[in-house]
Amino acid sequence: MQVSHLDYFLPDGRLLLNDVSFRVGQGDVAALVGPNGAGKTTLLRLVSGEMKPDSGTVTTSGGLGVMPQFVGSVRDERTVRDLLVTVARPVIRDAARAVDSAELAIMERDNEATQMAYAQALSDWGDAGGYAAETVWDMCTMAALGMPYEKAQWRQVRTLSGGEQKRLVLLRRTGSRTRL
Repeated sequence: MQVSHLDYFLPDGRLLLNDVSFRVGQGDVAALVGPNGAGKTTLLRLVSGEMKPDSGTVTTSGGLGVMPQFVGSVRDERTVRDLLVTVARPVIRDAARAVDSAELAIMERDNEATQMAYAQALSDWGDAGGYAAETVWDMCTMAALGMPYEKAQWRQVRTLSGGEQKRLVLLRRTGSRTRL
């Protein structure tokens, strides 16, 4: 991963990140350490593609693993599937949102247009690598939770211990060399 001359301004116009540049080589593991409010989480969101920098570039080749700050303390209504989607590549996250939206639409009005939109969302999910991701997620849920993804996906994350949540995400990040 190569980060070059990254700048990011807060919504109020203040500069948070100024000319940030660094490189992490293939196979290297890096940690980001600093005081509260320094911009660590924002930098990781920029690197992962969740947010866009105001200037500069982020270039990645191969896999990139970023563990969200609060994995291990999820206590809301999110499911295991939701957690795995949040740590997936942006193209997988976008495709998952589209499938979810299409499923909701078809529940509200089951007509030809919503059926076609749902079919397209499923096709896009496949093109984005969603089904391949689910295969990897199955290996992860089996290792972390002792159950297949088909069953584990609907389990609420808050029913997992903090360690199980972290293990699931870490297995997803390190358990496969597949770039998902």
